[in-house]
Amino acid sequence: MEFRGRIKQLLPLRSGKSERTGNEWRALPFIFEYFEHDTDRWSDTVLLETYDENIINMLKEGMEVVCGFGHRTREYQGRVYNEVRLYKLQRVIQQQPASQPTSQPSVQPASAPTQPAAAPSSPTLFQDTGAEGADDLPF
Repeated sequence: MEFRGRIKQLLPLRSGKSERTGNEWRALPFIFEYFEHDTDRWSDTVLLETYDENIINMLKEGMEVVCGFGHRTREYQGRVYNEVRLYKLQRVIQQQPASQPTSQPSVQPASAPTQPAAAPSSPTLFQDTGAEGADDLPF
């Protein structure tokens, strides 16, 4: 599963030494916030962790990224463990728009033909029409 979202919180860095190989390791757990569907009203969060040094040095809170993760369930000594595994993390580079409109979009009358609006790239919780008390109902 791949989702576009943001790094909500970086948790304390973990480190240690492998008993099996004797190699040093570092892991950075972080909370990833995303919307599963463009129409979702509330975000979902998941705790992910990376061992990649390049990613550990790059991550910042609030950074917009695309995360790919999946889950794995395993049994050990009669107990079942669930694990979420990060398999992709890609930084999203936001481009600045060439020009931004300065006025609010006007409300079309009900008799005018309308075209369906394109789905927003991110969920919108509140949309301001710009007209206080304007009634755009066709009846």
